[in-house]
Amino acid sequence: MKNVRTTVIALALTALSAGSVFAADMTSKTRDQVRAELMQAQRDGSLIADGQTGAKFRDVFPGSYMQPAPASTTSRDQVRAELMEAQRNGTLIADGQTGATFRSIKSN
Repeated sequence: MKNVRTTVIALALTALSAGSVFAADMTSKTRDQVRAELMQAQRDGSLIADGQTGAKFRDVFPGSYMQPAPASTTSRDQVRAELMEAQRNGTLIADGQTGATFRSIKSN
């Protein structure tokens, strides 16, 4: 029993000292900085929508917030080369509604 009490006291003291260290590292922000951060969090949906689960608004309502654009792995020169090749082959899309290519339109 004495061992458990010593462990609990040691954990409590550790938690208190760790809390004061984290509090000392905090820098004070101006009122305008806090407002700007709040507005940004509202725009990007990073505010917590559900306190029990910790879900953010962008997770609960994904259609309401823009998703980050995926990073392209293709270089500009590769894209240009693919475009030139598609123009030569006639595989460019000629009709956006039907998806018909130039080659299929010429052959009809």
